[in-house]
Amino acid sequence: MLEKLKTMIDEENYPYFTDEYLQSRIDEIDVEYGVTLESIAKELCIRKAGIEEMKLGDIIIPSPRDYFLMLASGYRKSHTGVVVRADEQEIL
Repeated sequence: MLEKLKTMIDEENYPYFTDEYLQSRIDEIDVEYGVTLESIAKELCIRKAGIEEMKLGDIIIPSPRDYFLMLASGYRKSHTGVVVRADEQEIL
């Protein structure tokens, strides 16, 4: 499951978290409480979206913000466009 999470958050191209940290997050999975691999991936992608641009001499590496926000949006709970209110009524 560690390798799957690393792929979901593109650790290969943008390494940011240690394997130990990622494994500790995987250990938190509890579907009954809504903690899924997808919800963890979404949170980690949002954290990666906060990476600032870096300047190395004359080279500027742009922030990957938009890329990680796009990845995070793919892991949202509902892809139906329907939002359910706390009183269980649907909002379209």
